[in-house]
Amino acid sequence: MNSIKIVFIPLILCILFLTLCGCERIQDVLPTDMTNELESGQLKVTMIYPNDCVGSAAYCTSFHIGVRIAVSELGIMLTEVNGMENDPVATEMIMRDAAQNSDLVITAGYQMGDILNKVAPEFPDVKFAIFDVVLDMPNVAAVNYKSNEGSFLVGAIAALKTETGKIGYIGGVDVPLLQEFEAGYIAGIQTINPETEIFVDYISDDVTGFIQPEKAKELALAQYASGVDVIYTAAGGSGQGVLEAAQETQKFIIWVDSNGNHLAPGIVLTSMAKEIPASVVRIIQETLDDNFMYGIRYFGLEDGGVYYAVDEHNQSLLSDEIITKVESLKVDVIAGDIIVPDTISLPRQ
Repeated sequence: MNSIKIVFIPLILCILFLTLCGCERIQDVLPTDMTNELESGQLKVTMIYPNDCVGSAAYCTSFHIGVRIAVSELGIMLTEVNGMENDPVATEMIMRDAAQNSDLVITAGYQMGDILNKVAPEFPDVKFAIFDVVLDMPNVAAVNYKSNEGSFLVGAIAALKTETGKIGYIGGVDVPLLQEFEAGYIAGIQTINPETEIFVDYISDDVTGFIQPEKAKELALAQYASGVDVIYTAAGGSGQGVLEAAQETQKFIIWVDSNGNHLAPGIVLTSMAKEIPASVVRIIQETLDDNFMYGIRYFGLEDGGVYYAVDEHNQSLLSDEIITKVESLKVDVIAGDIIVPDTISLPRQ
């Protein structure tokens, strides 16, 4: 029988967290189904999100979709847990609890890297998987995407589409992971037209940058007012603010992490999507098959790990000439004729 539990943390611990942080709730707590606890044939998987982000951020929602597919298709026992925003100590406790009750613990996001680095050695017999973090440990699969490659292609699309010669980028947090998106995007723009004026803003220097849609909207409106007509955003839940600004100004936005073309047809120029759901299912399937692959892994353009999305919602925005050029660049990246940078020069010019 497939089973899903929202939280695997003892109720007392949840109450303690609520008392300490003053939050209205951490997340919904459902009683443990003892029948499910005793089922021996199911793989016990816990998905720990970096915060309460499912439904508000494309990134987290993609993982949610992946683990739910695994429940349906692979028959796992799933627990989904939210980490505590800006409270690594509490999140560390959540991960330890998950490790004590799971065969496989999955998490994602750069903010979870240091936490997993502490917890994983304490549970050598538990398998861990983390996404978008380079972490080399004997019981951890570190799954990474060549976001710079996908960003390179959407940067080229932006440069081919702009009418003002001014293009923007808004990142959630100014850290290397998000700078990788920026580096690829700028490289793609400059490959098409090195004279393009590029505007770069980051919402914050800490993880709160992923949950500030109001500030993201403010930054986006300022960029659009400066003449920018395409903005690429990699900002988690804050991306909703950029989308609202794009809709209000009737200018273009490029979505990230999942295909968001349907969010505002005619406004979302394209999306730089990652195959997160498929990757999550792959990790779980490998665990079931006793073929769990430890170590650092990368998925990019060559294996479909990242791609730019074209569908009925944005097809009319991308001419045959644009698609032909971008596909040519894609071939060159895969062949190694174009090496896409994954770092930026600091300080920015």
